[in-house]
Amino acid sequence: MKLVDWNTLPDLGVSHNPDIKKRTLIGKDEIPRLMMYGTATFKSGQRVELHKHDTMYEVFHIQSGKAIFTVSGKEYELGPGMCITIEPGEMHGQNNPFNEDVSWVYFGIATD
Repeated sequence: MKLVDWNTLPDLGVSHNPDIKKRTLIGKDEIPRLMMYGTATFKSGQRVELHKHDTMYEVFHIQSGKAIFTVSGKEYELGPGMCITIEPGEMHGQNNPFNEDVSWVYFGIATD
């Protein structure tokens, strides 16, 4: 068993933009094929440039605020309660052009 208190976890920079902070509740290799399970907060104006993961699904569940997700050239405005799954190989990025922070829970599942 593993018990984690989100309130005691350190804020870490996300790999695509270290100014955007995340907290990892479950790390890579703790559960087979789970790459990570955590939370992230994008402040107004922060973004992650377009990129892809050839061997990973990523799932984002918006908790508060809103963001623009770009997936395969199309933009989606997501707000609280919305959940998006990015499939392996899909070009994607996130952007917060709004005046409030956006927070989400997210995880990745490896396909290899």
